[in-house]
Amino acid sequence: MKRHKKPALSDQQQSFVFRAAARRVAATATLQPDDPMAELPAAVAKMPLYGAFVSLKSGGRLRSCCGFIGESIPLADAVDRSAVRAAKDDPRFPPIAPDELDELNMEVWLLWNPKPVAARGKNRIKAITIGRHGVQIAMGAARGLLLPGVAVEYNLDAEGFLQQVCLKAGLPPDAWKSDEATVMTFEGYSLGGRLTDALARQTTPTQDIRPPAVAGAFYPDVPAELDRQLDEMLSVPRPSRPCSIDNGTADTAVARPCHTEPWPAAMVPHAGWMYSGRLAAEVLSRIDIPDRVIIFSPRHHPGGAEWAVAPYDAWALPGRRVLSDPELAEHLAESIDAVVLDAEAHSREHSIEVQLPIIARLAPDARVVGVAIGGGEPADLLRFGRQLADVLSDMPDRPLLVISSDMNHFADDAETRRLDHLVLDAMATLDPAKLYETVRSNRISMCGILPAVIVMETLRRLDLLSRIELVDYATSADASGDTQRVVGYAGLLLG
Repeated sequence: MKRHKKPALSDQQQSFVFRAAARRVAATATLQPDDPMAELPAAVAKMPLYGAFVSLKSGGRLRSCCGFIGESIPLADAVDRSAVRAAKDDPRFPPIAPDELDELNMEVWLLWNPKPVAARGKNRIKAITIGRHGVQIAMGAARGLLLPGVAVEYNLDAEGFLQQVCLKAGLPPDAWKSDEATVMTFEGYSLGGRLTDALARQTTPTQDIRPPAVAGAFYPDVPAELDRQLDEMLSVPRPSRPCSIDNGTADTAVARPCHTEPWPAAMVPHAGWMYSGRLAAEVLSRIDIPDRVIIFSPRHHPGGAEWAVAPYDAWALPGRRVLSDPELAEHLAESIDAVVLDAEAHSREHSIEVQLPIIARLAPDARVVGVAIGGGEPADLLRFGRQLADVLSDMPDRPLLVISSDMNHFADDAETRRLDHLVLDAMATLDPAKLYETVRSNRISMCGILPAVIVMETLRRLDLLSRIELVDYATSADASGDTQRVVGYAGLLLG
C-alpha cells in the first residue's frame, strides 16, 4: 500500500482548501453551479492523499460526515467528492437544506499514511496512538472507519476506539481481535470553522461600490467569458408564441404573441447562469428597459436589515460597473415604512447580482437599485406595495420593477412542475393576496414570494396590472438531468 507524506500546507493554503470545501457544500445544497477546486493552487490541488472527509455539525450535533478514500487521490478530487457527499449523500441524514447553511460548523479532514496492522489479537491495541491515528476495519462485507478526532472527542483509549469502529461497521465490539478482521491505521488532521465564514467575500465593501460576491460561482468572473456567455444567452431568436396567462390558467392561457414592450415589471429566476441565465436574459430582452431599474430580491443570508435598500453608488462586476441611483435609494428608505439603507443585507446576496450583467448588456446606461426583502406578513407587504406606488406615482419616468425569484425548491421534477403551476395560476388572478395564500397553504418554497406580492400590489395600485405573460418555464433538471431534486424557474412579464 502506498505511503503518503503529511500534506504540508501553509495557513493560507489551508484557508483555500477549507473555503473550497465550504463552497462545494453550499453549491450542492442550493443546486448552484460552482467549481471551487479549480481555484486551488495547482501544487495544492494535486497533492496526493489517502483520502478526505467532510464533517458537518449543527448545534454541536453531527449533521453529516462523508469521505472519499483510495490508494492515492489528488487533494482537490478527494475534498470535492467528500463535500458533495456530505451535502447530500449521508444515508443517516436528509440532504443539507439551503436554510441550514448558516448554522453549520465544518471540519475538513485530510488523510495520509494508511498502514495495515500486522499484530494479532489484543496486540493490535499497541499499534494505535490516540490523537494521531484513525482506524479502519474490514471483515467480510462489513466496513467501518473512524477519524482520529473521534477518539479525542469521546475520550476513548485504544481498545475503546477499536470497539467503536467495530460497532460502526455493524460488527460485534470485539471483532477487532479476530484474525479474519483486517485492521488499518491512518493519519490525518482537520481544518475547522463556520461554513458561512468561509463563504464570506474576501473584500469588504465600501459604502460607494459593492464588489461582486458570486462571480466565478453563479456566472463567469473572467470578462471575456462573461461576454461570451452573454452573447450566447442573448442570441436566441425571440419566437412569437402564445404566452399569456391572463384570464386563464397557465395551461389554458389566452394566446398572445411575445414582443418587446415597455413593460412595468418582470419576474426572472436567479440561479446560476447554467441553469436559468438564458431564461432571465430572454425575459429582460423583451423589455424596453428604462433608465432606472429596481430589483426586489429575497434574502438568502442572515445579517442586516429585514427590508434593505442597497446604499451603493455602483455595483462592480468583472470588467465593468453598473451604476446605482443613490437618490432613489434614499427616497425609498425615507418614504416606505421599515425600509432602511443597509449594505450588510446585500453583501453576499446573489439574486440581484446575477441579473446585473444582463441588464448592463441590454441597457448600458440604466441605473439599478436593489431592495432585499427578508420577511413580512401579508398586511405589511401590501402596505409596502401601497407606499411604493405612492412614490412611483410622483415620478414622470417610472423605473422597471424586477422580481428576482426561483420557484419551488427540491421536490422531484413532476411535483415541482405541479406546484409551480399552482403559483402561476394564482398569479394569473392578478391578486397578490391570492398568490401569497396559495404559496403558503401549499407549502411551496418560492423564495421570491414576498417581492412578488410587493410588486404585484404596487402595479395594482398604479392601475398597471391587467395581464401576466409567461415567457417560459424550466426546471434545473433541464440543465442537470437530475429529476429527483430540482428547482423551478419561471420568466414572467407583468403589466
